[in-house]
Amino acid sequence: MSARRRLSPQPEPTGHHRLLVTLARHGRLAAAAALFSTAIRTTSALNALLAALCSSSSSPTLLRVAPSVLLRAAPHAAPDAATFRILTSALCRANRPAAAADLLRCMPALLLDPDPGHCRAVLASLCRCGPAGDALAFLDDMRRWCVSPTRPDHRAVVDALLREGKAAEAYEVVSKQMDADGVAPGLPEFERMLRAFSADRDFDAIEEVFDEMLLRGLVPGVGVYNVYVGALCGRGDLAGARRMVACMERAGCPPDVRTFGVVVAGCVAAGDMNVAREVAREAMRRGLRWDSPALSELVALLRAGGHAEKARPLLLEIFDQGCASGVDASALGQLIGGGGALRADEEEGQCAGVVADGDARPCQLDAERLC
Repeated sequence: MSARRRLSPQPEPTGHHRLLVTLARHGRLAAAAALFSTAIRTTSALNALLAALCSSSSSPTLLRVAPSVLLRAAPHAAPDAATFRILTSALCRANRPAAAADLLRCMPALLLDPDPGHCRAVLASLCRCGPAGDALAFLDDMRRWCVSPTRPDHRAVVDALLREGKAAEAYEVVSKQMDADGVAPGLPEFERMLRAFSADRDFDAIEEVFDEMLLRGLVPGVGVYNVYVGALCGRGDLAGARRMVACMERAGCPPDVRTFGVVVAGCVAAGDMNVAREVAREAMRRGLRWDSPALSELVALLRAGGHAEKARPLLLEIFDQGCASGVDASALGQLIGGGGALRADEEEGQCAGVVADGDARPCQLDAERLC
């Protein structure tokens, strides 16, 4: 970047300067502005007046006055980096990050370097409040100013794009722009994209993301595998899903109860209850137990496809075998009944007794009574 202007040190505050600061701090903004216009026009005084204007409770309104203050200051008091920091911070607080970004774009013409921390604050505000396209464009501005985007910067932009349903653009940031900025995308970024494409049922994109992750030498965890297995089930490739479960074992990442739940839901959706029962029993043989969150996820998957009633006997079998941890008969009835609790007479006497050491045996439920 070209050489920047060296600002001469500001003189010590004069009486007029102290008076201006005092007036501004006490909210006498009109008097402070009049004093600035007639008696004292230094960068330090300019910044004091702007800071007072922008910190006022009515700062969104007073921000409209700031440009005229800048014009009155010229050419006696040139804005410096602090001037831009004051104005852009106020614009971001007023939910006007696009105006803040435009203001920062004026700095190079004045031979001022945008501050990296300040750029990141404006980018974060753009990601929260502005169109995702503005945040993406501001990333390019940061690069031109030799401010390298960091991992949090990229993640904020990706989140903004995904909120607007722009998964393809978000993946472009993950797979290309992060590398170009010297930030290697990791498992969290790829898992985020897998979940986004899975929600869109874009199975080709899921394959591309999963392959790219493996080509980079990243080792998926069980959460990433579960998303991929769910995608295979979603497109009807149940055989591929079961093969992937076996691959998880060979890769040293044993499937968890959620993995089996995803495959069970896929088999039920495909109308193959025998295979669904076989998969569930395999999970039971491994000693896996569905806790309340995992069982809720399984029921939600089944209900989303309209298959909860069809899977009721299978869910009851899981419960009868003692493989539903922390879920009692009433909670199970609420889950598989679509939110309706069991009748009081159905709940009574469903627990079958106590073993010799005092631990409760699994409750034995009758499928017909719950239906």
